[in-house]
Amino acid sequence: MERKTHYFTLDLLRIVSAILVLLSHFATYAAKTASIADGKDVAFRFLSVFAGLGAAGVGTLFAISGFAIAMSASRDGGMTPALRFARIRATRILPALWLSALVSLGARAFYGEDIQGLLLAFARSAILSPKGPYIDGVVWSLVVQMVFYFLVAASILSKFRLSLYDLAKLIGLSSSAYLLLLCGLHLMPSSMESDEAISVLSRFPFKVLLLQHGVFFAAGIIFYLSSDDRIEGRSVASMNTLFLLFWAMGVVEVLISIDSPEEYRGLAAIILSIFISIMVLGKWHDRLISERLNNHRKTVRYLGGLSYSIYLNHYVSGMVLVWWLFQLKLSAPAVLVVSGFCVLSLSSAVTWLERRIQNAINARFQHPRPGRATLAIG
Repeated sequence: MERKTHYFTLDLLRIVSAILVLLSHFATYAAKTASIADGKDVAFRFLSVFAGLGAAGVGTLFAISGFAIAMSASRDGGMTPALRFARIRATRILPALWLSALVSLGARAFYGEDIQGLLLAFARSAILSPKGPYIDGVVWSLVVQMVFYFLVAASILSKFRLSLYDLAKLIGLSSSAYLLLLCGLHLMPSSMESDEAISVLSRFPFKVLLLQHGVFFAAGIIFYLSSDDRIEGRSVASMNTLFLLFWAMGVVEVLISIDSPEEYRGLAAIILSIFISIMVLGKWHDRLISERLNNHRKTVRYLGGLSYSIYLNHYVSGMVLVWWLFQLKLSAPAVLVVSGFCVLSLSSAVTWLERRIQNAINARFQHPRPGRATLAIG
């Protein structure tokens, strides 16, 4: 299947999700130090409602990734397609990551952190090491993303002996079992044993193994496959059931992963469900939406691309900016406006340079002629 259709709804969801993550993090920044705070020590108390809501944005971005990867990977399998997939994903992810890591390195050095430790953190981030700490607090999600890409590349390399559908079921059902176990521990009366178990199961290796967050990737893959018009009715019913299951488990993950008051956790779950619903409706009505946005296509696509740079550049840079601007005795609203403008400007610059690098890389590769389409569901 040639990838001709562009889903503008995904661009809009990307930018809204990235802004939600930004606001979620800004709601936790301290005023007197470049660090995370809570209670009276936060810089922007009026943003308290956003604290923790970034989990809904991250989950949505992972679901979009599953959908987009299934769309781009539904082709012939083998070594050449697998290498092409790996090159395209590396070209998409790494330039902005490296540029943003340099920015974070400079910001943290400006704040006065030890340069040797920063260089080690930068190196781990540049190669997406599964072991942190990283130069920026959002790099962990790219490590998780790269593990997902590796599994998809392995599926392509196998000529879909392990189909994308089977891969999605493996990831989604494993993640669901993990989340049910974690949910059960949260529902148990608090004890030293249950708290220790929750602490162990919440560690980063469980994210790298796609046990945490895996349901989002799986939901995205299965929704794309189920919406393909070449699937028979019985298969569609099974896929839709799994999609709804993984969507529900994503809601469970949001509810148990946010350390916020109960009403905020519920709000995050509602936002996630709204975003996933919009993704579904956007796919069903993509032609109508494309027609309605006909005069704004370039803007919408630009915002979709900008979302990645905002996601990568808001955390450390925003934190240091907020601290520095408070040193200048600006009011909290003024600090928020100025730091937000600086982050958006920085993100725009990174996006511009990223595309220059991507164009230079792509120009060095001859685009192969597309082969006959095959649907990778097995």
